[in-house]
Amino acid sequence: MRRRLVAIIVISIHIFFKVSAQSPQLPQPTEISGKVIDASTKEPIPYCNIRLIGSLKTEMTDPKGQFLIRTIEKVDSISFSFVGYRTRTIGIKRGKSQHLNIEMGSESLKLTEITVKAGKHQKRVIDTTANYVFHQVVKNKGINRNENISSYKYNSYDKFQISLLNPKEKLINFFLFKPFKFVFKNTDTTEDGNIFVPGILKETLSDVYYRKNPKQTKKIVTAEMLSGIDNVSIANLANYHFAEVNAYENIFIIAAHSFVSPFAPSGLNTYFYYLTDTAQIDGRTSYKLHFVGKIKEDIALKGYAWIDSATWAIKSFVFKPNEKANLNFVNDYTVKQDYKLINGQYWFMVREELHTVGSLLKKKTATALLVTKVYNRRNIQTDIVFPDSLKGPEDKIILDSARDRTRAYWDTNRFEPLTRQEREVYHISDTIHFVKAWKTYEWFGRWFTAAFADAGPISIGRVLNFVSFNNVEGWRLRFGFETNMRFQHLGTPANNFLHKFYFTGYTAYGLGDHKLQYEALTRFNLPRKNDRWQSLEAMYRYDLRVPGQDEDQTLLTFDNVVTLIDGTVLKKIMRVGEFRIAYEKEWVKDYSTIETFNQKTFYDIPGVFNFSRISNGQVVPVPRFNVTEFTIDNRYSYNDQYFSSTFFRFFQNTKYPVLMLRYTAGLVDIQNDYFNYHNLQLNVKQRVSSPIGHTLYNFKAAKIFGKAPYTACYLTQGNLGILLDKFNYNMLNEFEFITDQYVSLWVEHHFDGFFLNKIPGINKLKLREVFFVKSLWGTFSQKNADVLMVPSELSAPSKYPYAEAGVGIENIAYLFRVDFLWRVSYRNTGGPNFGVKFALQPGF
Repeated sequence: MRRRLVAIIVISIHIFFKVSAQSPQLPQPTEISGKVIDASTKEPIPYCNIRLIGSLKTEMTDPKGQFLIRTIEKVDSISFSFVGYRTRTIGIKRGKSQHLNIEMGSESLKLTEITVKAGKHQKRVIDTTANYVFHQVVKNKGINRNENISSYKYNSYDKFQISLLNPKEKLINFFLFKPFKFVFKNTDTTEDGNIFVPGILKETLSDVYYRKNPKQTKKIVTAEMLSGIDNVSIANLANYHFAEVNAYENIFIIAAHSFVSPFAPSGLNTYFYYLTDTAQIDGRTSYKLHFVGKIKEDIALKGYAWIDSATWAIKSFVFKPNEKANLNFVNDYTVKQDYKLINGQYWFMVREELHTVGSLLKKKTATALLVTKVYNRRNIQTDIVFPDSLKGPEDKIILDSARDRTRAYWDTNRFEPLTRQEREVYHISDTIHFVKAWKTYEWFGRWFTAAFADAGPISIGRVLNFVSFNNVEGWRLRFGFETNMRFQHLGTPANNFLHKFYFTGYTAYGLGDHKLQYEALTRFNLPRKNDRWQSLEAMYRYDLRVPGQDEDQTLLTFDNVVTLIDGTVLKKIMRVGEFRIAYEKEWVKDYSTIETFNQKTFYDIPGVFNFSRISNGQVVPVPRFNVTEFTIDNRYSYNDQYFSSTFFRFFQNTKYPVLMLRYTAGLVDIQNDYFNYHNLQLNVKQRVSSPIGHTLYNFKAAKIFGKAPYTACYLTQGNLGILLDKFNYNMLNEFEFITDQYVSLWVEHHFDGFFLNKIPGINKLKLREVFFVKSLWGTFSQKNADVLMVPSELSAPSKYPYAEAGVGIENIAYLFRVDFLWRVSYRNTGGPNFGVKFALQPGF
């Protein structure tokens, strides 16, 4: 988690600095605002079409008939048109701001009421032609999807860029940025006349092949160039979150929120539709269909689509979220798509432009991050023979030469030339590190985000683990370090070595028990063909461990200074010596495994864990015992996505289920009494989108075959602190349930403000509702209880399932979440039946 945070901060810093010099002279923008009304009734005309003559710039009026349009293009007149009204064209002054009040006279136009059959006995009356057009698009979606084509191929050019929009003089002149002041001079201007500084830039050229049966998509990356960052996975993850939108999907995921598509079957529940224009485009009659969310604060879209009257296919599609939609930090998110008729038969998207602006402030002129992305497709061929050479499990192939292409190659093969400012981004990307202040800022950034202090080839930390308290050691002091891959510049021998080899370790000392603990861990980056993850890890540790705790899915470990604020002291901690070797490999896209050898020695801690067993009717102390395990973890998820640092990776939620299967073979040695066991665990989880938010579910099932000590069984983790733990049960005691077979189901639904958005006054706070349930049922067999005597406080939820439920409010001040939780079953067992938990949870 901390490595992900470091990467985000580093990206933000790069966005400010990785640009070049020389400022162009900028033209003055032309700005026209005003209101459009009916000449007779004086009522506003919503969603009236506005077009600047001689430009492709278009806009439409809002529900109150008001509009604002800006451009730096050379235009001298503006046109207003709406079905049923005479088109008006007005002269304007170039390079000036002006306000217009437009009155439009009506024409004779009658909209025919159309009856559409729905099912065998039902009939539905469509009140407007707009609703009829909507239903025809929905009815023909299956035919018009590209997935319905038997096979096709095309060449694509993708350009992704992050820039700094509207940089203020105060920011540019801020003393911290003075060493980099020259980089802010490389400015460009948007169509609306806003100034931006180009930053991170990624370009990709690829060949794409598709066939319907058997279904397969193959993308061959022929060239790829990236500036501003040296971590490809960050750019890939950004590509995923700003992925191409399929116009015919029922749900769009934008800024981690679920938007009902304007062409979903349920669209009439969410949107108003208006037929605003009819035109001949390329000799074919087309309808312009506007849509807007019925409730302005809802998670809904606004925009328009041109619809081909012969096929009811989408020809052009423009949309953005409602201005008052419950989104954080998103000032604008506009998507434009253009489609072309191929072979007189298939409508194919040939270009998509994405334009999004993110800022802490919801002001159009505020300093913000500007993200732009362009998909461009050429040489589209349909009904092709799918090449035999491309058959196989890989869906993406990166040619060995893809990242070594020369500038001359790019100048010849990219679909559209770069601007001068974009070219300068590549020029500066490798030189910013030589600015003396860069290393200083990098040092402080590392300190404040990850609590590590760089000191040459190593980093000292983490500060959060320097001091803690527990019932075994009392006050615990810890000192750790890790190798610093930022040591020296990219391409130097030392830097190259530190990008392949990672080492970390720590020593800790308990002031109460006067014992020394320690850990040493090393990771090796192995060759990664086609960007497939592969690494090797070795670790030895002698330290205290919380029974049953999965450290990879634990908010705070026991030796963290934040636990002092939590107000609770762990009472059950084991001393364990552990040696582990793990090999992780992504075999093909979406499927990876981890093979692990693990040898553990558990040590008795008098008064905390007194290990013992029954032998010949007598209780025999067990001062120590050994467990050796061989484990294989399997993970599969279609279109799996992850962010990776140099040595670690972190998986992201997608709309597809994640399947994980773990098999462990264990060998136990307790006082030279040897026996074995087999452990099988299944985990299925997914994020499911819906018109009223999204649901996260997590299903687990596990069983142990053979005999195993209770330390190798399933010790359910609890959480009695005040911080919400999303990976464990929040109302359980720390040491309450044990099982050797169990099933569990967690369901958490985020309404994303679906109800609170509709309450006047409350909707301005942009609060969001959460409901969740966590359940567990399992048993613990007597044969495993006989291996090692089980502490009396442990039991199994075997009579009926354990369950806890709660409701929460998130997005409080855009940062916080508060949950109210109840124990539904197994109440009055010594733990609380009701609790309140808090979490820091910023997001869109």
